[in-house]
Amino acid sequence: MSSTARTSQTIPTRASTPPSTMESSSRAYSGNGREAGAFRYTLSDGRQVAIRPVQASDGNMEREMIESLSPDSSRMRFLGGIGRVTQHLMRILTDNDAQHEAFIALHEDEAGTMHAVGVANFACDPDGHACECAVVVADDWQNVGLGKLLLQELVDAAKADGLDEIYSIESASNSAIDHVARELGFACKADPHDYTTLRYSLSLH
Repeated sequence: MSSTARTSQTIPTRASTPPSTMESSSRAYSGNGREAGAFRYTLSDGRQVAIRPVQASDGNMEREMIESLSPDSSRMRFLGGIGRVTQHLMRILTDNDAQHEAFIALHEDEAGTMHAVGVANFACDPDGHACECAVVVADDWQNVGLGKLLLQELVDAAKADGLDEIYSIESASNSAIDHVARELGFACKADPHDYTTLRYSLSLH
């Protein structure tokens, strides 16, 4: 996506108020639950990001962000880490249809170039009642509230899609997602078959 296309677009601005306190009327969804536009947020450190639904053309920005993750961040997101991002993975991460929702957080640098600094997505289970979600934030953008904003986008989209539950399977050592998930009301349970992973879930009714 070119920088001129982004800068010519008017994006509503929001402060980094906890998402749960924002007025639902300010967020417009299309028929399948995806947000119709983008919103700009000011994070706790003063930097701004725009969050909007992922587009197929965002693939290169997503690849750049994922391949630049530290080993720890990569391991937390992909439960074992990831090397080179394949075309198959990019198709999964940029998919937005009736069974998937994905959002991207973008930042414009001083030269006017857009960079992906966070990505969130979910995929519906085969029965269509629940979805598994995942959030990844670039290392330099962690601990400023961006992960919480992206996770809230997924929760809102899942509710709009009429799902019953949203959940995430995480490494037991992922303290960052533990804090964010619990703030948004997710319950946490240990996997009885694998002590290294935890299941976070939120009922949407």
